[in-house]
Amino acid sequence: MSEVFFASAEAPVTELEKWYQPEQSLVYKLERPIDESGILDGISSGDIVAIKTHFGDFGTTKTLRSVFLRKIAEKVKERGGKPFVTETTGLGMTKDRSFAVGRLLIAEENGYTQQTVSAPIVIADGLIGLDGVEVRLNGKHLKEVYVAKAIAESDFVVVATHFKLHFRAGVGGSLKNVGVGCVTKTTKYDIHVANPPRIDKEKCNECGKCLEVCPSDAIANYEIVLEKCVRCAGCGEVCEAKAVVIEPWLLGEEIAERIVEAAKAVIETVGKDNFAYLNFVLDVTPHCDCHPYSGVPVIPDIGIFASKDIVSVDKASFDAYVREKNVERSLLKEKFWEWTSPERLISYAEELGLGESKYTLNKLF
Repeated sequence: MSEVFFASAEAPVTELEKWYQPEQSLVYKLERPIDESGILDGISSGDIVAIKTHFGDFGTTKTLRSVFLRKIAEKVKERGGKPFVTETTGLGMTKDRSFAVGRLLIAEENGYTQQTVSAPIVIADGLIGLDGVEVRLNGKHLKEVYVAKAIAESDFVVVATHFKLHFRAGVGGSLKNVGVGCVTKTTKYDIHVANPPRIDKEKCNECGKCLEVCPSDAIANYEIVLEKCVRCAGCGEVCEAKAVVIEPWLLGEEIAERIVEAAKAVIETVGKDNFAYLNFVLDVTPHCDCHPYSGVPVIPDIGIFASKDIVSVDKASFDAYVREKNVERSLLKEKFWEWTSPERLISYAEELGLGESKYTLNKLF
C-alpha cells in the first residue's frame, strides 16, 4: 500500500493578536510533504530535473501559483539538482498555445518567469510541438507514443499538478499531466481522436490553406499522405470549407485509457523511480486550465497531496474532492461532467502497473 502525504489548505487562525503566523502559509507547509514523503530523495547532484506544470492560456486565472513552483525548485536545488519548469504545446497550428514562443508569452503573462519560479522555463516538445522520442507500446489503443524530448532527456521529473475537472478526462490530475502534458502533438492527437485526418473531396474547394499550414508537407493533390502526416490538426483549424474530417473525438473510458497508456510510455522512458507527484487540490475549477478563462471553483480548497505513486496521489485527490460538497455558485452541480469517466483513469492505471489505488494518508497539518 502506497503512502500519500497531505498538507491542508486551512489556516486556523482565529485570534486577532495571533494574526502573524507565516507557518500557516501553504507555501511554507509544502516543505513538509516534500521532505517527509522523500519524493525527491532520488535526485542526485547534477541531475537535470523537469518540473512539469500547466501555464494555462491567455485569460486563465486559476492555474497553479508560481510561488509553489518556486518552492519546489528550491527543494530540488537543495538536493543538488538542476531544475527547469516545463510545459508542452497544444494541438493545432494557429493559436499561441500551439507553439513554444506562444507558450512562453502565456507563461509570462500568467506570472511564470525564470525569476518567479527560480528556474529556467523550457517548452519540452520544441518550437512547434513535434520534438519527441518515439516509444513503442503494446497498448490496447496506442502502439507508439512520442514523449516530449526534454522530458525524455531529464534525469528526474517532478509532476506539479493543479487538480481540477476536465471536459474529456473527467479530472486533470497527475495521470493527465503526464499522459497528455508530457507528449508531443502527434500523441495528443492520438489520445483525443480515433482516426487520422482526411479530406472530403466533395467539400474541398482547393483553397490551399491546408497546404500552407501543414508542417510535414503531408498533403498531395488535396489528399493527406498518412505516412507523412504528424497529426497536428492544423489542417482542420484552417479549413473554412470544413472539408478536413477529424473524428471521432473521444470521450469516456476510451480517452481515459489512452491517457493512461501515454502516461505509461512517459514513465517507462524516464524510469518509474525518477518521478515525484504533487497534486494541488486548490481552485478546483469545472474546466481545464487549457481554457482561456477560469470559472468559480466547484469546492473549497483542500490542500496538497504528495506521493511517489501516481495512482495513489490521484486517488487520494479524487477521494478528497468527492467528499466535499459542491459550492452553491459553481457551474457544475454534479461532481463530474456526465460524459466523462475519471474512475477509469485510476482503475486502468492500476491495471497497467503504474501504481496502487489503495493508500495510507499521512496528514501533516
